Amino acid sequence: MLRSDAKAPDDQTVSPATAARVSLARAADQASSLALRVNSIRLSRLDLADVVDQIDEDWALFPLLHDDGSVGVMCFEPACIIAFVESQTMGRVSAEAGELRRLTQTDKALAVAFLKVFLRRFDEALKGAPTAYWTRGYRTEDAVATRHMMVLKLDRAEYRGFDIQSEVVEAERPINMRMFLPIKEKVAIQNAKNKLGKTGAALLESEHTIRRSAMAANVEMDAIMCKVMLPLSELNTLQPGHLVHLPQDAAKRAHLVDRSGRSAQSVRLGQPRGMRAVRVIN
Repeated sequence: MLRSDAKAPDDQTVSPATAARVSLARAADQASSLALRVNSIRLSRLDLADVVDQIDEDWALFPLLHDDGSVGVMCFEPACIIAFVESQTMGRVSAEAGELRRLTQTDKALAVAFLKVFLRRFDEALKGAPTAYWTRGYRTEDAVATRHMMVLKLDRAEYRGFDIQSEVVEAERPINMRMFLPIKEKVAIQNAKNKLGKTGAALLESEHTIRRSAMAANVEMDAIMCKVMLPLSELNTLQPGHLVHLPQDAAKRAHLVDRSGRSAQSVRLGQPRGMRAVRVIN
């Protein structure tokens, strides 16, 4: 569900929206010599399903990796990327946006420098503020090729959304961005450190680091519905369009298999939000 985010604390010297507004403009100037005016930033709190709905296939999608293994995403509409391309290749942004084309990986790569500067500036702008933990610890990777690949990286229940409406000053061309960061409440680990002292805090931090590394590790598994035995002579004649007959209860036999071929975990086949998936059966 989409909900309005809570207001900043009274002692907040710089709000996240203000910090983002200033950081975006400075990053555009520093990385691309682009005069960017941020007209509005709308903050919201969203469930994962709502984030997925707001990630568009034709936008440039950049994973934002946190030190704890969680992942956010920065989304640039095509007009925004084209503005970066024009600024860095022609030295200016044309007044007419022209016909938008499908973005290439080369196009998207020109936004990486801007994004890196923005994340650093954003973190610096909130330094010492109660909301500084919102943005600390993120780094960007190259843009993913498809929306599906980006969605697979998101696994947190709630995200903080930044809907950014801006424009290129010299050309008066609107360009929009969206950023979604996993919500990280202030954890009680700091209080635990204060109680345990230096030695105990070091042990707690070590345990926390190991846990984060373990949870961030990638585990590849295949879902196998069934196995079919065919004579080699029949296998050699298979062509696109040929039918392979499966057992009637094939769907009920589905199970997960790790890379070593071991696992007997039963699963059910499904398709949430247009993507193939399996559900683990207890």
